[in-house]
Amino acid sequence: NVRYIILLWVFLIGAGIKSQSDQSKKILFVGNSYTYFWNLPQTVSAMSLKDSIFLDTRQSTMGGVSLGQHWNAYKGLNTREIIEKNNYDIVILQDFSLQAIEKPDSLLYYGKLFGELIRKEGAKVYLYMTWARKNNPTTQKEIANVYLKLANEIDAIIVPVGLAWERARNIQPEIELFDEDGSHPSPMGTYLTACVFYEILTGKSSVGLSNRITATDLNGEKLFLNIRSDTNANFLQNVAHDVIIEAKMR
Repeated sequence: NVRYIILLWVFLIGAGIKSQSDQSKKILFVGNSYTYFWNLPQTVSAMSLKDSIFLDTRQSTMGGVSLGQHWNAYKGLNTREIIEKNNYDIVILQDFSLQAIEKPDSLLYYGKLFGELIRKEGAKVYLYMTWARKNNPTTQKEIANVYLKLANEIDAIIVPVGLAWERARNIQPEIELFDEDGSHPSPMGTYLTACVFYEILTGKSSVGLSNRITATDLNGEKLFLNIRSDTNANFLQNVAHDVIIEAKMR
């Protein structure tokens, strides 16, 4: 654990991401159901409004797909074209959940191709480090190391979601971050994931965010994207914050 926490510090601080102080960012999430479950991009955007920061989040996602399938336009995916035509400030890459364990070379290969394309289009590359599945928590180190290796090779910024999940599970194993399938996030898991993204993308602490994350529909009516108890929201906010602070202190 110490090794990848130290490496994480390099990519959080050494890459210059101490704070994203601009008031607006255009962001594309590239991934699969780990990204779109419970409206993660919209939740991150709604959280950012607390500080009058506008994160304009969009997504190119399809259930179960890998970065290789995104690159090769699987079933009509047009992720490369979306990146090329929309002037994003940040593109966030998330590979299939078992890719770092079963096919790490594929994650590294297509991660590099996307990294080159994203930089060519003038955007920054962020890597969404995912979590170990519920029945196999010991794989988190392996997942982390592959994402960190890719970050090193393409000079990307790590979003250490998997480390936050690991910490939350260690402190409160009874808290249910997983959907009943033991893989996808529950609303609780998405709230934690969003807190980590919020901190990385804004440079601000997630501690003190609302336990009710809301947006508005096309008619101006309120939408509740996520509702946590005060106790659980505070716990998840502190986990996200502590993981990032701990990495900075190593």
